Amino acid sequence: MTVSSPIVNASTGAPTPRLSTLSHIQIASLWFALFTQWMTVVPVLVPAQVADMLGRDAALKEGITGSVIASGAFVAMVMAPLAGALSDRCSAKRGRRRPFLITGVFGISAALVWLASFNGAGSVWLYALAFLHLQFWWNWAAGPYAGLVPDVVPKQEANRASAWLNVMTVLGTIAGNLVLVVLFSPGHLYPTVATFIGIMVLCLWLTIRGAREPTPAKPRDPFELFAFIRSFYLDPRLHQNFYWVLVTRLFGNMGIWSIFTFLLYYLQDVIGIRHPTNLLNALLGVGVVLAIPASLLGARLADRHGVVPVVRFSSWILAGAAIGFVLLALHPNLWLVIAVGLVFCTAYGSYQAVDWALALQVLPDDASSGKDMGIWQVSMVLPQILGPAMTGWLLSWIKGFAGAAPAYIAAFVIAAGWFVLAAWLVSRIRIASLHQVSAGVAGRS
Repeated sequence: MTVSSPIVNASTGAPTPRLSTLSHIQIASLWFALFTQWMTVVPVLVPAQVADMLGRDAALKEGITGSVIASGAFVAMVMAPLAGALSDRCSAKRGRRRPFLITGVFGISAALVWLASFNGAGSVWLYALAFLHLQFWWNWAAGPYAGLVPDVVPKQEANRASAWLNVMTVLGTIAGNLVLVVLFSPGHLYPTVATFIGIMVLCLWLTIRGAREPTPAKPRDPFELFAFIRSFYLDPRLHQNFYWVLVTRLFGNMGIWSIFTFLLYYLQDVIGIRHPTNLLNALLGVGVVLAIPASLLGARLADRHGVVPVVRFSSWILAGAAIGFVLLALHPNLWLVIAVGLVFCTAYGSYQAVDWALALQVLPDDASSGKDMGIWQVSMVLPQILGPAMTGWLLSWIKGFAGAAPAYIAAFVIAAGWFVLAAWLVSRIRIASLHQVSAGVAGRS
């Protein structure tokens, strides 16, 4: 497959023709593969494997699960910006991001095989080490990939690119959960892992084919460690929008990961579902299907009204869904849980539809997009450290003296608070919509 028109780096000043739909799909393909894993391994496989090792009724399963996920997220928080910054300096003739994507995919494959070797038994410490290894390679690829997008997508197509990336997020989540429904069996993860690896290798090929990276415009300065470290500091006075994006994205993801990580246990211990894995897979699958039209609509609304209002509105809906889970902990009802879960997933999809666009429009420097997008990744990864760890031990503590329902009520009220903060503070970001920019240009002419 080929793109319909050349893609060039906006920083070179060369013309940037409109990308075809096929080009956007190819560029976003690797994101599809990564999300088949992220939205199954973290919220489903890790809790299920930890529960198998400790026992379904183990008192500390939430706390230990949250800590395992948090430790892996700490590795991700460091590796995403570091790998992105290293890829900024790469001078490979066929693209500065390509070597990191290829080595990352092969590293991920080996790490998934190791994770699958824990068949319901083994050391939790060794299991945590395996998960750290997987997170290292996930972010060795994901950091440079985040920098690849602004390298090859013109700024005027940021909303469109963001929507397609979110469509791939949605489709990847669906595909990952379908793989689990068809192949997952406790203690027998190798068929599931083999399928994930096959999808990832195919999507890597598609992305490399579609993302025609520009050759480096000039040789890099000699590497200096202290200058490299200083480059991670961005003056808040000069880049206020970028920092507000980081803060509001962090709050939004704190709410998301405080809920997603423990939905399996919520369904089992509070709602009383005997086979929560099957229900959670189905719920996530149907929810993300609804997110596809929400994504495309979100991109259109962002073009006309701006990205910020779309992010604000979806954050308020997420807050409302979290309160819905709180009320259902008081009066469990399976069908209402499904309805609230679908609203939550759809709103999350709408939020994700413009998430990339918001970042692409506030990047401090195109030349260091890998580093800057890696820093942006931290605002997604840090909540994966704090959210699961804080919520997990809070749940274990409250369950010890009050039971499951009060524990989840407290946890999800806090999650709703994170969404409220995100919705409130996002208004501090000042970005004109494409419609407003076009109107301004027409007025001046």
